[in-house]
Amino acid sequence: MKLQLLAKITDAELLRKSMHELGTVFYQVDGEGNISRVVYFSGSRVVEFVGRVDEDLARRVKAEGHRVDSIEVDEFQGFVRIVQGC
Repeated sequence: MKLQLLAKITDAELLRKSMHELGTVFYQVDGEGNISRVVYFSGSRVVEFVGRVDEDLARRVKAEGHRVDSIEVDEFQGFVRIVQGC
């Protein structure tokens, strides 16, 4: 049996604990340049965070992650689509 995790969260601490170096982090910023959405993706989990991140988490997300223009999580078809630099 193969288990997968698909989490939609607003708790920054849960995001922090869910991120691991074997996965990939994507993030979007709002009109003021603040991180507003983060998606952590690995082979067995997708963690989608929407909300405010503190300065420490923002530094980590920017250091480990990739800024993208859009992120789409389609749980029914089983994919994460990102668009960067269009």
